[in-house]
Amino acid sequence: MTPLLTATGYAQTKKKLAQMEKRLASLEARPEGKPKHFEEVRRSYARMIGQYRREIKLYEATLKRQPQETHSPRSATSK
Repeated sequence: MTPLLTATGYAQTKKKLAQMEKRLASLEARPEGKPKHFEEVRRSYARMIGQYRREIKLYEATLKRQPQETHSPRSATSK
């Protein structure tokens, strides 16, 4: 299982995702190169992009649930 991102890790992952998507787009625009090599690179980039998106989605889902679970106004004052 992938460990949860921190706020810093989340920002870094978003940046890496944008860079990877930009590199993939620039590769697809280049006409030269070996087709087999290009397909291998494309698959590799697609896997990394998918991983980054999963990590971001998990962090965002955790962040949405967290305020309701940890910041209950009654838990701090009731005893």
